[in-house]
Amino acid sequence: MDGADLPPEAARSVDLFLTTVDELAPGLVTGCYLVGSVALGDFHPRGAGRGRLSTASDVDFVAVTDGRVESGSPEMAALAEAQARTVARFPRPHFDGAVLTRADLAAGPDGCPDVPCVQENRFTPAGRSGIDPVMFCELARYGIAVRGPRPAELDLWADQDALRAFTIDNLRTYWRPWWQQKRHRSALSLAIGLSPWFPVWAVLGVSRLHHLLATGEMTSKCGAGRYAWQEFDPRWQRIVAESLSLRTGGAEGRRGYRNPFARRRETLAFLDTTIDAALSL
Repeated sequence: MDGADLPPEAARSVDLFLTTVDELAPGLVTGCYLVGSVALGDFHPRGAGRGRLSTASDVDFVAVTDGRVESGSPEMAALAEAQARTVARFPRPHFDGAVLTRADLAAGPDGCPDVPCVQENRFTPAGRSGIDPVMFCELARYGIAVRGPRPAELDLWADQDALRAFTIDNLRTYWRPWWQQKRHRSALSLAIGLSPWFPVWAVLGVSRLHHLLATGEMTSKCGAGRYAWQEFDPRWQRIVAESLSLRTGGAEGRRGYRNPFARRRETLAFLDTTIDAALSL
């Protein structure tokens, strides 16, 4: 896929953002790239659930400037206004990302300072949302150039050993505590656990990490679901198929749970087993 073949929901947000920032600060944004589900060919703009528990995809971008954008500057105001206009007109899917310099792209996440970034449509002049090895390696391997040179022509940080270490740390410090928290039958945990978002985020999310540690390659949520279906114990195929169906609106997998409490239990059991299996790789 290239910039001319973007899903319409992604194309319209990118176009409005770039048009606005060019109007307000000509020449500021010299590069714009898409990562995430769009770049990985797994973009689903209409998902199950609502609000923060929706399974819909985001549009994830990396904008590039030649120099650092200073807080309080007209250039920072232009970025904030471009983002505000974009999400006001197209609030869904979320248009999230970060604004980096070319030097940041080469330095990698540890060498990158706080930068202008957006999470769930909220702009901040200095943050670290998405500034991690996953984003950098996705950009290097799969990034779609909407403006500027192709990723292969850039000086891009893409340290595979750092990506593996980050993945292991993510399993230990995010997923294992997350699993422990969601086991409790509090009102909030149950509301999350009974939502369609829960198996999509957990089953496909942890399967992606297992896939990376087992193969050395990145994959999408649906790619991870296909991998889990083929490689994991057959006892997990029902929850994997459910997760794929929820992710794709029925285009892949199949629904297999009438009782959301049973689906929650199986999701938690899958998570427990798969985290341990991934950490043993």
